[in-house]
Amino acid sequence: MISRVKNVIQNSLPLIVWKPEFDLGIHIVDEHHKGILSAINSLYYEIQQKRGGSVLVPIFKIMYEFAHIHFKIEEEFFEKFNYPDAVSHRVLHNELMDTLSKIGEKSILSKDPYQLMDFQKKWWIDHVCNKDRVFRDYLIDKSFIEEV
Repeated sequence: MISRVKNVIQNSLPLIVWKPEFDLGIHIVDEHHKGILSAINSLYYEIQQKRGGSVLVPIFKIMYEFAHIHFKIEEEFFEKFNYPDAVSHRVLHNELMDTLSKIGEKSILSKDPYQLMDFQKKWWIDHVCNKDRVFRDYLIDKSFIEEV
């Protein structure tokens, strides 16, 4: 019985665990990032449970709509703080939305949840952990926020 419980618990571990160093120091943006991570981990869990194909449509819709809202708010902060790299960062957001749409549609049609999950994981690592940190560093440098 205990080994069965351990297996269930191990099969519910997230793909990516939130770490304090992911915080950018803007509460709503950090909450959005946690939501994006939750969607990635939800898809990962469903894949582990052999249900990934059956949840692709709702998880893709959640990811897409949430990313749209998140980027809009993040871009508002770019304007409020006169972020000098706002234009190129906005271009990245548009490219991410286009790619998410294409990969999401492709994953749904092929019933392959791995494509969407892999894209989301790469997005997390490249965009949230790297590109968004440049914005955070700008805010710290200008003393708009304190280092987290």
